[in-house]
Amino acid sequence: MRAFAARLRLSAWLGWQIESNWADALTFVVYSVLRPVGTALILAAMYRAVAGRAGASGTFAGFYVANAFHEYVVRVLIGFGWVVVEDREEYETLRYVVASPVGFRTYLAGRSAVKFALATLSATIVLVLGWTVLGVRWDPAAMRVVPLLATFVLGLAATLFAGYTVAGAALVLPRNAVSVNEGVGVALYLLCGVIFPIDLLPHGLRELSLALPFTYWYEAIRRFLLGHGASRLLGAWSDGQLLAALAASTVVMALLSLAVFHRLERRARRLGRLDHSTLF
Repeated sequence: MRAFAARLRLSAWLGWQIESNWADALTFVVYSVLRPVGTALILAAMYRAVAGRAGASGTFAGFYVANAFHEYVVRVLIGFGWVVVEDREEYETLRYVVASPVGFRTYLAGRSAVKFALATLSATIVLVLGWTVLGVRWDPAAMRVVPLLATFVLGLAATLFAGYTVAGAALVLPRNAVSVNEGVGVALYLLCGVIFPIDLLPHGLRELSLALPFTYWYEAIRRFLLGHGASRLLGAWSDGQLLAALAASTVVMALLSLAVFHRLERRARRLGRLDHSTLF
């Protein structure tokens, strides 16, 4: 365990150096602040242009909060794929990392720690901006802290494990890795009820949405933070049923993602993709 902790800490330190080394600290902080602020303002402007007065209702608050927590998917889950792309294309060190005693899974988890910190910063900025500027309010006394914390931990675990699938796809699809990274983020944004209720999805996509833990994650965060959800379908579920669905889908996601990652990693080794540079 001490060796694992040391390797994880070293990977996190390396991730921080890579994430912050391209600019001085002030520029890095400004970029980390301006991006989530711009995203929040664009979302508010788009929603109010379409919905009019409904933009000030609890409906907008639900979508706004889900958009804030979607930063973890963008930064952490998709970040796994970008780690593979950067290490293989920009630094040409991926084959050395895979061959090192650190372990590739440990290395990816350590690199994700920095992305988790950046996602937390972004989500906090979006929520504070919503409260102070955009009128997205909730009653702190009505918050259910314990189930909210349980929801956050389960959703974060699902995000972390799903990232291994994205990393495995990036290993075997060097030329399409960028498209996969961007496509997964957009697909989860549309499928899991971030910007509109899953009730509006056609049959087939709705069932796919219900198989993903992120659908239950966003809905549970809304319920335990704001006091209401966004989906009529999931609104009929009790708190216990919603948390059970989130926990069960997270476990399935973890087992499936690790199995898929190991299979894709072995395939990448056989095909010689670990040092396959595309001059991207």
